[in-house]
Amino acid sequence: MTTIREIAAKAGYSPATVSRLLNNDPTFSISDTARKRILKTAQSLNYQQPNTTHGLAYKIAVIFAVAPQKELEDIYYSNLRKSIVKHGEQANLQLTFYHNLEAVPLDIDGFIAVGEFSKTSLLKLRQLSPHRIFVDSNPDSHHFSSVQPDLQSMTERAIDLFQASGDLPIGFIGGGFWSTSQSGHKHMDARQKYFESHMRELGCFDDRFVFIGKDFSVESGRALGEQVITSLVDQPLPKGFLVASDPLAVGVLQAFNEHKITVPVDTAIISINDIDIAQYVSPPLTTFRIDTNELGQLAINTLKESLIFDTRGKRTVLLDADLIYRKSFSKPLEH
Repeated sequence: MTTIREIAAKAGYSPATVSRLLNNDPTFSISDTARKRILKTAQSLNYQQPNTTHGLAYKIAVIFAVAPQKELEDIYYSNLRKSIVKHGEQANLQLTFYHNLEAVPLDIDGFIAVGEFSKTSLLKLRQLSPHRIFVDSNPDSHHFSSVQPDLQSMTERAIDLFQASGDLPIGFIGGGFWSTSQSGHKHMDARQKYFESHMRELGCFDDRFVFIGKDFSVESGRALGEQVITSLVDQPLPKGFLVASDPLAVGVLQAFNEHKITVPVDTAIISINDIDIAQYVSPPLTTFRIDTNELGQLAINTLKESLIFDTRGKRTVLLDADLIYRKSFSKPLEH
């Protein structure tokens, strides 16, 4: 482990100076040149950074481009907001939330972005600050850092688990995103892309079993459940469905229960998110638990490191998720 004395020797400052800076002494004053030299030296020696901002009160804009109604309907975004606030306060960052990009002042030190942005807005974001990070997605990994759930890993693992259980064919129920540009274009969600790609690799993709709704709400899930029943009335249901989010899965279960389709006997379900209601529906959902608290913490820590050490390289951090087994899908014996 790197010591204060090692950092001091390499940086050319006294151990007392280095110690007071790295331990965030509120009475300590130091020039920007000395601060940057010590911090860059500490970084080069892989010094384990404490959870402080070294006396600097950074102004951070949190551009939360999620419609208030969507945040109310999907607790995932509400929990993500709470996590960003919690860990931002712990890191001594001055967070201000904005729904409108135009309202963001020019004197910010960095920003966190959540949600969908048009190409024009992304160009504007690139001009705001070199210290920038997306949470939950990354529209352009060449220009933005991000912390996001590893949706590809979850999707492929779900498919592999269905196969291991002998649950073939496999269907997918998801939603789409409307572009924020004036074209009104709807583009494919990443979970659908990964599902179709992995199923094609396995040679078992069947587009008859893919159902995509307008969004990821309970209402949309119920409508998709009805669509599944109507369109597959003359043939058996897929043995399993991967559903892109818990709210969608709740709506699907409502439709299936109303039409006497028994889960997991007639078809099994694996979902994504693990919101609170997942354990209380009938049957309780087997679902990937995305840790929104850790997403927020990683985003704050990554941005803070970029600010303190003035790093400009872009990083993509993928967060894996645990699969919580409940009654909608049973764990295969070999797993």
